[in-house]
Amino acid sequence: MSLRLKDQRIDRRTVLRGAVASSTFLLSARQPSLARATTRTPREVFERLKGPMASITMAYNKDHSIDHGSLRNWVDFMCEQGVPILFMTYGDSELYNLNEQEIEAVIRTVVDQANGRTLVLGGTPQGWTGQLVNFINRLEDSGVDGVSVHTYSKNEEEVYRALAQVAEQTHLPLLAYESGWSVDLVKRIAKLPQFVGMKCHAELYRYYDLIRATKNDDFGVLSAGQMKHFLFGYLIGSPAYLCPLTPFAPQIGAKFYHALQQGDTSAARQMIFDYEEPLLKVTLKLGYPHAYKSALYITGHYKTNAVRPPKVTNSLKQIEPLRRFLEQKGLLS
Repeated sequence: MSLRLKDQRIDRRTVLRGAVASSTFLLSARQPSLARATTRTPREVFERLKGPMASITMAYNKDHSIDHGSLRNWVDFMCEQGVPILFMTYGDSELYNLNEQEIEAVIRTVVDQANGRTLVLGGTPQGWTGQLVNFINRLEDSGVDGVSVHTYSKNEEEVYRALAQVAEQTHLPLLAYESGWSVDLVKRIAKLPQFVGMKCHAELYRYYDLIRATKNDDFGVLSAGQMKHFLFGYLIGSPAYLCPLTPFAPQIGAKFYHALQQGDTSAARQMIFDYEEPLLKVTLKLGYPHAYKSALYITGHYKTNAVRPPKVTNSLKQIEPLRRFLEQKGLLS
C-alpha cells in the first residue's frame, strides 16, 4: 500500500473539508479536551493499523451488568501479549444491546487500562448523524485512538452524507463499518477527512476489489474476521484483520501474521487448517458472539459467558466441544 507525504495528505483533506462544510449543518459544538486527550493524528493511527486485532467482547456479571473488572484484566492480558489493536465491533461488543452511557463507559475502561500500550479503537451506537457527532466529541478527552462509526441507513448517498458530516465536525480518527457497500462508495469514503480505514464484511473477491480501489489512499481495508481471507488480502495491501483466536489465544494470531510478514504463506495456510477451520466448525453451532465469549469464559478471562436476553447463553453442555478443542490445541493454561 503506497503512502503519500504528510503535507500532500493535508492539502487534499483541507480542500475536502471546505467542500463538505458548504453542505453540512452544525450538529454539535466541539468540546475542549480535558484529561486524557489523544494526540493521534489520522496518519499516525493509519500507520499503526497493522496485524491481528482483538475484538472487545463484552463481559457481563450474572445480573447482565457490565463486568468492568474482567474487561480490565483482559486488557492487561492483551497488552502483556503484545496485541497491537483492540477493536470495539458492533457484533462482538454487542453495541446493539448497550446504551450510549454503557458504550462510553466501556471505551473509557479499556483506554484507561491499556494506558497507551496498544491502539484502542472504540465504536459508536447506531444512530442519526447528530447523535454520532455528539457521541464522538464526548470521547475527545478519553484518550481513545479512533472510533468506528455505525450508521443505520442502507442508502449509499445517505451513508456518505452522514460520514462526511461526522468527519467535518469531529477531531478523532475515524473508521467506517462496511455493509454491502459498492466500490464507488468506499472510494469516496477513503478520501474523507479523518477516515483511516474500514471494517470490511465483503466476501473474498469484493474484499480484494475494495483493497485495490483504495490502495493510493491512507485507508486500511480491514478483514472482518477470518484468517483465510487475510491470507490473500495481506498480499495485496490489507494491513490488519480481526482474528477469531486472538482474544483468547493471541499467540496464534501473532504467529500467523509473522508468517505472512516473512513471506511464509505455507506456514500461514497450515495454521488456518490447524486452528481456524476446526475452531469454526465448533463455534458455528454456538452462535456469535456467544462462542467467543464462551472461549473467554473457558480460558478464565471472564467470570461468565452470559449474553443479554433475548439471546440465550450457551450452556456448559453446549460449550463442552469448545473446551475440548481448546484443550487439544494446548490453549488452556
